[in-house]
Amino acid sequence: MKVSDTSIYLEAAAITKDTPVTIAGARKPRSDEKGLDGRPFNPTCVILSYEKGTKEHVACRTTQKQIRALHGNDMDDWKGKKITLFPDTCKAFGNAFTPCIRVRGRQL
Repeated sequence: MKVSDTSIYLEAAAITKDTPVTIAGARKPRSDEKGLDGRPFNPTCVILSYEKGTKEHVACRTTQKQIRALHGNDMDDWKGKKITLFPDTCKAFGNAFTPCIRVRGRQL
């Protein structure tokens, strides 16, 4: 079993290729909700769920910007919209090559 299989949230290690998904919902974290590190979520994050998916995706500001560019600013309108998740690296946590999940329009 991979470490990413044990997480309750979708992790970058779980996305190894272009993965088309349909957004089932988007929400702000609850005030009592905490990340895997035990700290409260950043209030700017959005938690996404996907149809046929079992894990929620904690979307950073960059991912949110990518989805807004495709489907508009209203998170309520994202439900039912199709996107493609793909693996990438980004500068985070003091490391320039941190694995992350990025978004683009759904590939046909």
